Amino acid sequence: MPKRITLDDWYTNDQAVERLSQNAGRPIDRNYPRTLARYGKIKTLDIGTGSKLYWKVDIDNYVVSPLRGRKPRPAKEAA
Repeated sequence: MPKRITLDDWYTNDQAVERLSQNAGRPIDRNYPRTLARYGKIKTLDIGTGSKLYWKVDIDNYVVSPLRGRKPRPAKEAA
């Protein structure tokens, strides 16, 4: 018997982007959920060629930094 899923536990890409934007307090790029999935930060479910669903619990708990761009490197100590 095929494994059953409950769609109420998953976000589409648009829903995930909206939720991540709310968590961050700024607009988030529509490709960001895919990047998080690629890095193993959130669980996904493949539903077809190029289509994924994103686990709600992972998205709801993920907070994107409010700062944009590269993070500053720590200063090197003088020898």
